[in-house]
Amino acid sequence: MQKFLFTFLSLCLLASCAGKMEQEAQQNVLAETKGDTITIPEGSIVAGKIAEQQVVDTLYNRTITTTGVVSAIPSAYAKVAAPFGGRVVRSLVNIGQAVKVGTPLFEISSSDYDEVIKNYLQAKSELALAKKSLERVKDLHANKVSSDKELDEAQLSYDQTLEEFNHAKAVAHEYQANLSKVELGQPMVVRSPINGKVIANDLVVGEYLKEDAEAKVVVANLSKVWVKVNITEKDAPMIDKIKEVGVRLVASPDSLIQGKIAYVGGLLDAETRTVQTLVECANGNGKMLPNMYATVELKNASTRCVMIPERAVLQGDGYRYVIRKIGGGKYVRTPVEVESAEGKQYVVTEGLAAGETIVTEGGYLL
Repeated sequence: MQKFLFTFLSLCLLASCAGKMEQEAQQNVLAETKGDTITIPEGSIVAGKIAEQQVVDTLYNRTITTTGVVSAIPSAYAKVAAPFGGRVVRSLVNIGQAVKVGTPLFEISSSDYDEVIKNYLQAKSELALAKKSLERVKDLHANKVSSDKELDEAQLSYDQTLEEFNHAKAVAHEYQANLSKVELGQPMVVRSPINGKVIANDLVVGEYLKEDAEAKVVVANLSKVWVKVNITEKDAPMIDKIKEVGVRLVASPDSLIQGKIAYVGGLLDAETRTVQTLVECANGNGKMLPNMYATVELKNASTRCVMIPERAVLQGDGYRYVIRKIGGGKYVRTPVEVESAEGKQYVVTEGLAAGETIVTEGGYLL
């Protein structure tokens, strides 16, 4: 009898332990997965280790942050070189001096320039003779002394001489000769083609400049400058929506300079996959110098969009996804397209809608 009682108690104890172990095993099942659907069993320890959040849409200013280089506006920047080879006779300006269109910059003595002036003066003299000859023939013709043929020949000769003179005059004018005071042997005066300031002057009086020598004088108007930036292929469609542009020079990062988009390139660079964009900035204080580096922020108008924490986004095999709740203890892996935003947030461009609930903490457990 005692042996039977002991056996019975032992069987009860074993059954109790088996039931308890089965219950613990069920509780230790973290989650059940079928395809992209995940089920968290009731009592699973995972339930207490995840956090959920309902997705809402909010106002957001999307920002593109990139780098740029300050550049002078081409129409306001001129490297002035001598059109002919010659010797520098005088330098007429100093660095920092303000100049206008036509202001003399320097003078050179050049045999090629002398030839231009010689041709002009000769053409001018020949035109005067042709004009006198034509007037004489016209007078004779009016008095029935010369024939129509002689008049036509005189007119043709004058027209040809006038054409040659106009050509010689145009050439002399192109080389900035003062035709009202021009004389053979005068040095050539090289003048400024734009309004601005002299920002470089490397002339040495007496030096000989070759015809293909680099420019020695640079004139620029830097009251406005461009910042050249490259926008990625992915961000290029956003350019038309930009409402605000801020520029910070590497040399003075605490100073924000407002700018505006002046031009968006019409071609995509095949190697860098970027579009060059020009940002125009006022530069009245002169702090923005050509070739300075800058950080550029381009913001679009406020729009409503879905934003989620970065930690809610998981990386799959070639794609990103979130764990979306579909009811009860069921969740589903949902692929999403996202873009980085400020404050460790993502803007969801595809895959989620406002009102849905996602796992924001502990998603890796699933």
